[in-house]
Amino acid sequence: MATVQRGANGAATAVVPRLAADTSVSHDPIARLQAQLAAGTVTLAHDSVLGYLPALLKALDIPVSSQTLVFSRTSLQTDKITPWSPRALYFNDDVYVGYVLDSRFLEIGAVDPVKGGMFYTLSQAPRARSNFQRETTTCLMCHSSKGATGGVPGFMVLSTIADRHGYPITGVHEGSTTDVTPVAQRFGGYYVTGSGPHAGNVYATLLGHEVHDKPAFRTQFSVQFQRAAANSRRTLDSLFDTTAYISGQSDVVALMVLTHQTVVHNLIMAVQEAAREAILEAQIGAVRMDSLSAPVTPRLRGAVDNLTRALLFVREARLTAPMQGSTTFAEDFSRRAIRDPQGRSLRDFDLSHRLFKYPCSFLIYSDAFRALPTMARRAVYARLRDVLEAREASDLTNEERQAVTGILQTTLAEFTTLK
Repeated sequence: MATVQRGANGAATAVVPRLAADTSVSHDPIARLQAQLAAGTVTLAHDSVLGYLPALLKALDIPVSSQTLVFSRTSLQTDKITPWSPRALYFNDDVYVGYVLDSRFLEIGAVDPVKGGMFYTLSQAPRARSNFQRETTTCLMCHSSKGATGGVPGFMVLSTIADRHGYPITGVHEGSTTDVTPVAQRFGGYYVTGSGPHAGNVYATLLGHEVHDKPAFRTQFSVQFQRAAANSRRTLDSLFDTTAYISGQSDVVALMVLTHQTVVHNLIMAVQEAAREAILEAQIGAVRMDSLSAPVTPRLRGAVDNLTRALLFVREARLTAPMQGSTTFAEDFSRRAIRDPQGRSLRDFDLSHRLFKYPCSFLIYSDAFRALPTMARRAVYARLRDVLEAREASDLTNEERQAVTGILQTTLAEFTTLK
């Protein structure tokens, strides 16, 4: 996580130690926690019902309010996930924890600043000393695919139409859910609490093999999504037994943030891989390193452009109705804010017309972004300035450009110094 220093003007500035590329040692939060467990400086208490889940969330500083519940069978433990026993997901800026009822293990995804998504399991059996098991091939079959994560080890949020047993029939839309996906098409296969447009809380009465024309079925089923969105839910008690979970909530604002940050994590990793490739090609003379301020390969240039657009929420789907969460997630998330002298933060929510008040991602302060090679960060900052200084057309208003520029100039020193 980023640390914060105060400058002479009182402005908070994110300061993150630079990490060198290391293909053998992981620097993700789970690797760090494992080292603490091995040293005996941290222990995880075992709960008789929830196993290590409560202790793990506390150790990783993951709020319970981040809980989202997915009933579509779209993960490793498909035999245990159903509409009556959904999978619970919890997250913070760089760790994702999955909990499945009656499972022998917890599922964890963590962001290594240099290597991207790292995947682990943690046995739920009581032990004298907890030990995380690194997972590779099984998880990476889905979590490192061209269609879902852009071909890097990463994360995704899918929106599906599930049958009455939770098996996906078809996607609500093609590919992973992003900030560009219309909000009314998001979160199919999830339970959703709070108010606002979405495609959650409903599944088909048919079984998958009974649907022969999936595109037509998807169109017909859209009416069910409209009904779901119109019926704001503060509780899920009537849909399944929520007492088996830490919380009975699946906050819509948490789902919106989850969607955004999974995409940006993947795009940061795409820049990391492209930059390392460009540096290697320059070292062996395959390409010419013309300038440290510009990408030197088409792949890196494209990766930088994609990341810049995601950081600035370019083409973000706007809310068609105000959104309100059902838990303290919005407050818990905003509590981690780095604020400028005017009190503004990239963690401030809008929730009336868009997700955030200021259209620039809070992940620009993340360890993963700061671990990008210098030339890659310089290139991203240059592209950001092109948009924020109106040298490039965008859908940002003058007021939004000025606000984002002011926040970055006073909370992220590199934005002005690395040119």
